[in-house]
Amino acid sequence: MKNFDRRYIEKQLEIIDSHLHKPLTLYIIGGGAMGFYDLKTATKDIDVIVTKEDEAISLLKALHESEYKTIERIEPIYLKMKTRAVIENNDGFRWDIFVNIVCGGLTLSKEMISRAHLFKKFKYITTYLVAPEDIFIFKAVTSRPRDREDMFILFSHGLDIKSIKQEIHRQAKLDMSKAWLSYFFVGLDELVEQYKIIFPEYDLFLKIAEHEMMERLIIEFTKKKPQTIDDLVTLLKCDKKEIKQVLKNLEKQGIVTKKDDFYYIFE
Repeated sequence: MKNFDRRYIEKQLEIIDSHLHKPLTLYIIGGGAMGFYDLKTATKDIDVIVTKEDEAISLLKALHESEYKTIERIEPIYLKMKTRAVIENNDGFRWDIFVNIVCGGLTLSKEMISRAHLFKKFKYITTYLVAPEDIFIFKAVTSRPRDREDMFILFSHGLDIKSIKQEIHRQAKLDMSKAWLSYFFVGLDELVEQYKIIFPEYDLFLKIAEHEMMERLIIEFTKKKPQTIDDLVTLLKCDKKEIKQVLKNLEKQGIVTKKDDFYYIFE
């Protein structure tokens, strides 16, 4: 597969725009956005998010009219990422299209939208570049080739760690079914190990991930049968003080309730 520079991508956007008949907003993430930020010279594909299904349909129609073809048999990693469609032209340039959600749960939040930078307006298409901090988060929870390399490039250019921390907490609340804090930390840990960097507040991110994992394990054990704090200390082999704090948080969220010395899943 070839690499494609920003001039090529802009030309493709112009071609696709010529096949549209109503406004369309694209949020560009990944290597494509990094190219427009001048953080990469070229990319193999462009990852875009639209916020509505009808926008995805319009985009796909315009892509097909621009001589792109949908890839029916895609790699398992793209299935895991819940890509709405993967579509490619004869040059081998690929679009990965998502509708509001990436990786089956990582949401384009209103805060991500507010941080995004207006890139270019065509006749119908308006393009925004997702902020480097949010690209870093997307990269951390995926495991495609070169994701860690891209994370290193983003890190080397400087990141607002506070924004990253706030967003991963927000994502965890938006989708309680996924261990986003833990997924993020796995990607971060691989970055630190591979590039031997010192990442600001690394220990705090580790603590956040451990706390989330403890929450999930407590919920799983308590679903099976009511548990005392001492039961959970034995099962988790963790400090009693930490377990008490996690239980307190779960009670506040209305997930567990206490009766006598036992904790139950709230129903």
